[in-house]
Parts: sequence; C-alpha cells; structure tokens
Amino acid sequence: MPVDRILQPSIRVPLEAEFHYTETDPLAVSVELHIPEGQVVRWVVSRDLLFDGTEEPSGMADVRLWPSVVRGRQVVFMKLEVQGVSSLLEMDLGKLQEWLVETFQLVHPGTEFEHVDWDATLAALTEDGEQPRSI
Repeated sequence: MPVDRILQPSIRVPLEAEFHYTETDPLAVSVELHIPEGQVVRWVVSRDLLFDGTEEPSGMADVRLWPSVVRGRQVVFMKLEVQGVSSLLEMDLGKLQEWLVETFQLVHPGTEFEHVDWDATLAALTEDGEQPRSI
C-alpha cells in the first residue's frame, strides 16, 4: 500500500508499506515501511487499533491514528513515535478499510482469542519453555 511520510505540510516522501496479518497471531498486524534508502522499518500494531483509527482518533503513546480529509481525499494518519522521534504517515482510508475487511474474513472481530495458541503463548512466557503440570 502506498503511504506518504509527512515531513512538513508541503513535503511528502512516498513510501511503500506492507501490512501482514495471520490467523496465528490474530490480534496483531505487522507493518513494514520500505524506506527509499533500502531499509525496512517494522512496527507491530493492534488490528483493533487500526480499525478504530479508520473511524475516530485512536491510540496513545507510540502509535496513534485518526481519519481525516486531505484535498478531498479520505485518509488515515498514523503517527509512530519511539524515544521522542516521530514519523507521521498518511494513507488512503478506503485501501486500509478494504485490507482490514480481508483480515476480518480470516478471523472475525471478537473471535481473536479463539485463534490464539495458548500452549505456545504460555511456553513462550516460561523461561525453560516447559508446560506447567497439574498435580
């Protein structure tokens, strides 16, 4: 999906963003931003946050989204921030909504926790990876 990085109101840097979603991690969306210098910056954001940001201002701290209209186009702004450095991105609202609808076909909203592999999640949280045992 094409996105613009907004440096100033009149200065935009076009980027390509890849949004990835899988049923194995039903709560998260991976966003890869392809920087012109050849680097890839990866963020993981909540699918719910992305959806909410298409309808109203959402998020806080390091990821914030809000819908807007720019030059007659409906867009979504996404502000990413880490250690006081931020990036403001603008993307087409319709394209983001279309992509989100595809993810909803994979995992219906509200059923995400039914798709979580709780054994794997618990194993990742334990130091030795062993499953707890019942007595």
